[in-house]
Amino acid sequence: MKKIGIIITVSIVSLMAGIGVGKGVEGYRQNNKNGVQEESVVCEWKKPESVKSKLKDPDKCYLCGYDNRSLMGLFRKYDDLGIICVNNWYVLDMKIRNHDDAGNLTGPQGHINTTFTGTGEGGCFFHASPNSDRGISDVTVSYGENSILDVKFIRKHLCQDCLDKLIAVMETYGPEDEPWKPRDLCLVDFNTLELYSLQGNYSSYYVGDYYVEVDDSREEELKVTAVYAPELEKNGEKSGE
Repeated sequence: MKKIGIIITVSIVSLMAGIGVGKGVEGYRQNNKNGVQEESVVCEWKKPESVKSKLKDPDKCYLCGYDNRSLMGLFRKYDDLGIICVNNWYVLDMKIRNHDDAGNLTGPQGHINTTFTGTGEGGCFFHASPNSDRGISDVTVSYGENSILDVKFIRKHLCQDCLDKLIAVMETYGPEDEPWKPRDLCLVDFNTLELYSLQGNYSSYYVGDYYVEVDDSREEELKVTAVYAPELEKNGEKSGE
């Protein structure tokens, strides 16, 4: 897995109990109230070894190129984060900070823009509530029945470098007897085009000047909260104070 300066909010002891070398044990053998010994569940990290791109023209890459079916050419102007629904290549601007369509930062707008959008039948549904005046955005994603990553589709639309980045953040952790079935979601930094996991493996991490929390405690829903939290100066004050 690519290291991205992640701040883990679970204890090291709990984490090591679940990982080990390539595999881990989630839970442990214990007697229940009837004295019957319960079985442990053996878990492991899962991702495909490699996926080869079938995109012939790298300039048409949905992430770093300029295909007219992708809006990344527009979003790359923004100093902000977004969520990509990969199977439909729907890109949601989280609007953590106020900016115009050209990417220029603007002043307070005095309101919260709540939006509801979907990616079509069987896809994901987004409920976004950005409070850009304060540099905060909450997005809830409801999974659709077709929200498992479609590798055959995306290998046709990403260059090899971008495909490698995507697969790297699609690692999942679960019972060893279950197949690798990541959700078709990832986080993107519009400025750097770096991708980050939304598979529930991490509860929080930093992306540049942004702090991101991921809550996948509900079975068919994912909540992502992002906050603009630049580093304070030596005296603990904000820049310009």
